[in-house]
Amino acid sequence: MALMAGKYIFLIVAPLLLTGCGFLSLGKPSLASDDPAQKIPAIKRAARHHDRSAIPLLVKALSSQDSAIRFYAIYALHQLTGHDFGYVYYAAKARRRMAVARWKIWLAAQKSVHLSPPLSASPGTADTSKLAGGPS
Repeated sequence: MALMAGKYIFLIVAPLLLTGCGFLSLGKPSLASDDPAQKIPAIKRAARHHDRSAIPLLVKALSSQDSAIRFYAIYALHQLTGHDFGYVYYAAKARRRMAVARWKIWLAAQKSVHLSPPLSASPGTADTSKLAGGPS
């Protein structure tokens, strides 16, 4: 009887292993991946480690076709920045697109703050007028 049960389990598990079902992904976690089984762990890791360098890829992930990727991306972005800009992962595509546009504007502003040289007249003083965190 146990031998027969083992055969049935094998008949169920073998096709799953051969077809590469999502929960058995063998790939390394990566924010650049389109595979949720690789991308979601990478998103979680970025949030857990406060990896602000991941923000541009997280903003890009907000436009994913996969709702789970969008869910984890907005969660991580909120953890890293304190903002959500009205983004709701399950909202209609048009509403999400407007919120993603706000994220992109914020991201561009952050890049310009970090890439522009200080406008100070004297050495040792920095222009702090551009250091605002953006809209909440």
